[in-house]
Amino acid sequence: MPIYYEDQTGWTKGEFCYLHRYLHRLFYYYKKHEMEISQMDIGRMTDITRVLIYCIIVYYHYDFLFSEYNNLAPLKKTESLKEQLILDDGTLQEDDIYKKMNVVY
Repeated sequence: MPIYYEDQTGWTKGEFCYLHRYLHRLFYYYKKHEMEISQMDIGRMTDITRVLIYCIIVYYHYDFLFSEYNNLAPLKKTESLKEQLILDDGTLQEDDIYKKMNVVY
């Protein structure tokens, strides 16, 4: 089972950081991973996983992926996390999508 479908109960900051890095590589090199991305079931993912994917896509201005992959279309309605997710102790610029979605990286 891919990491993005796993139960995240009790995960540490490091585990969420690993998930983010995995998803980052997957979507940054989306042409290389077309098959996997096209088969993703967004409904099976946690809110955190959906937010991380959304942040990666928006950060890189890959918004076209929402329409190129029909299964990603529901991500257009992604809302920010209710509780802050800290992946790293670093900070991003104020206008960054991660901050908007309540993720500190």
